[in-house]
Amino acid sequence: MTSETNKASFTLEEAFNLAVEHYQKGEKEAARNIFEQILTAAPDAVPVLQVLSVLDMEDNHFTAAETKLRHAQSLAPEDLSLTLDLAIAIKAQGRNKDALRYTEDVLSLDPANAAALQLRQELTALMGQRGASKRDQKQLEQIKQHKSQQLDTEIAETLAVVETLMTQGQNEQAEQLIIAILSLDENNREAIHKWSQLLMLQEKNIEAAHQLKRLLALNPTDELAALLLSKVYARLNQYAEGRLVCQNFVRAAGHHAQIEKQWLVMCVKDKQWLQGEALGKPLKQRYPEDNDICYLYTLCSFHLLRNRHNYTPETMQATIDCIDQTMVGASQKRLNELLSYKAEVTWYLGDIQQAESYFTDVFRMNPDNLQMRWLQHILFLHRNNWQEYYPAYELGIELDERVNHTSDMPRWHANLAKEETVIVLPEQGVGDEIRFYHNLNFIIERAQKVFVACDQRLVPYLSLAYPTVSYIPLKRSQEKHLLDIPTEIVQQCTSWIPAGSIGGEIYAKTSKHWAKPHYGVFPADLKQHWQDKIDAHHSGKGLRIGISWRSGLGSASRNINFLKTHEVAHFIKQFPGATFYNLQYGECSKELKKIEKLSGVKVIQLEGLDLRDDFLATAAVMDSLDVVFTAPTAVHMLTVTTTTPCYVYGAGSNESNFAEPTEYFGDMNEKQEFFFRFPPLMDNKYPMIEAISQRIKADFTR
Repeated sequence: MTSETNKASFTLEEAFNLAVEHYQKGEKEAARNIFEQILTAAPDAVPVLQVLSVLDMEDNHFTAAETKLRHAQSLAPEDLSLTLDLAIAIKAQGRNKDALRYTEDVLSLDPANAAALQLRQELTALMGQRGASKRDQKQLEQIKQHKSQQLDTEIAETLAVVETLMTQGQNEQAEQLIIAILSLDENNREAIHKWSQLLMLQEKNIEAAHQLKRLLALNPTDELAALLLSKVYARLNQYAEGRLVCQNFVRAAGHHAQIEKQWLVMCVKDKQWLQGEALGKPLKQRYPEDNDICYLYTLCSFHLLRNRHNYTPETMQATIDCIDQTMVGASQKRLNELLSYKAEVTWYLGDIQQAESYFTDVFRMNPDNLQMRWLQHILFLHRNNWQEYYPAYELGIELDERVNHTSDMPRWHANLAKEETVIVLPEQGVGDEIRFYHNLNFIIERAQKVFVACDQRLVPYLSLAYPTVSYIPLKRSQEKHLLDIPTEIVQQCTSWIPAGSIGGEIYAKTSKHWAKPHYGVFPADLKQHWQDKIDAHHSGKGLRIGISWRSGLGSASRNINFLKTHEVAHFIKQFPGATFYNLQYGECSKELKKIEKLSGVKVIQLEGLDLRDDFLATAAVMDSLDVVFTAPTAVHMLTVTTTTPCYVYGAGSNESNFAEPTEYFGDMNEKQEFFFRFPPLMDNKYPMIEAISQRIKADFTR
């Protein structure tokens, strides 16, 4: 063959491919023009004759198609596809007998040719040969069934090879075989399952999610697909999507232990304690022998109790019962964890000796349990065990229970040189901040410069108390303990310390817990403004008493530290002639009306006082009162920064004597901070209220 011939042949091949490309795009006219040009150059090109005959038939030009096909057949008589196309073209012209003759020619050489059998079945039906038509139909079905079975067998054998390859870690070869299967049967669920699992093995979670969603679209009740998709979403930290997969499956298929358990896992991973408890309770009843479900439900119950502060006797005892049930048959690792939960709830219940016993058991089984040691700081505080309290409290930093700092900057300690520029970071809530800022002088006296990051609402108050400090106002993030400290400030600092850690430094140096008992400083005009407002409501005879009875968490079911409205009214009744001023921040108008109805005394709401956001004005009001009676909240902490005596009530332990105040970080008389602790499950708090009232009266008649 000459080079010229090679060039011409290559050119015709290119033209043919271009025409096919036009045809596939639906550009039939352009395709026909190219094919006809090829045919002019090569009139005996069989593939071109066949393609043009197909185009003729699509345009209902069956005679022209027949002419081209007869010519092609004369050139390639062994090509059965040409003979079959010729039969189709003749049939389209109504010449059924001639068409049947050509069809029989094909079948004589290829008896299992499905297309020829289909055509013969149609022709015999048209010609009234019903028996022959039925025979062909039956043979067609047998061929299709045989091919399907053959394909299924080949796919099953290939999938077995895929399984072996996956076991051997030959993932690329396994994937190639799966793709080959799907090219034959794009919706083969077993192959898609294998592919999904292979993708998960390779940590290709997004691709795996796509294939698993495809499976669920084919069959919404595919249990394995739903389970795997939920697990993939868990890997991607898309817990809401994982829960939705489980929810949709249960909606479509009904109750299912594995899927509902996975749903519960998603709740736990996403810390959706309320949804988890609602889901887990009926699950626990349906599958009482499933230890995993019992454990997951217990986690939700415990964390819901802790996070919602729902410390009622009923909820705490229910949580203890749940923990006890789950401990039966639990692994050693889970036993340690569950016992730590039981210790914590037992502490909430007021049984401090039993709680300490549980803590001891936990440490005996797991001496490296830092989380449990951190939780113990509450017990150490109750016992005034300061040697153990401060180290335990420090563990909250590395456990991410307190504020942390992510840079390489070293921690500040009292023994560092005075040239340090220190940044003081806040703690969990504004009440803690107020308490810990009693200690700022300790650092101010020992550092060259001090930055204090604090709740933006505290800046006006702290600026007067500590004018040499530079303040970084913050708006609290809901995401853990993340703080948005400007980079330019961080770059100036040489060391850092959380506000709550200063007390440990002070205690190590002086055996005290604070640097300054009262740090409130007030502009004279502001102090006089609020003093005048307070005096305007005062009769001139009884005490001026500020009251607050709960935190701002109105949904906390009046937790163990709070008083109910009838108990607040009982306190008011103990002081005939006194004037009471509201210090309860947040919406409390309904409670104030109820207190007035029960006590017969109107609690004064000072006009223009923003109790939630204006800490300077609120502290000025407190400083102008004779006494403050409050729960252990930010109101308590703010009062102690002033010189006004603060009488605080809060849950202690079953050993607590509510008639006598206890020290709370140091000398109660110097700070005028009198903390009355009561047993957490004490139903009747009237005796405690009367005891505190008697102490207040005695203190003010000395």
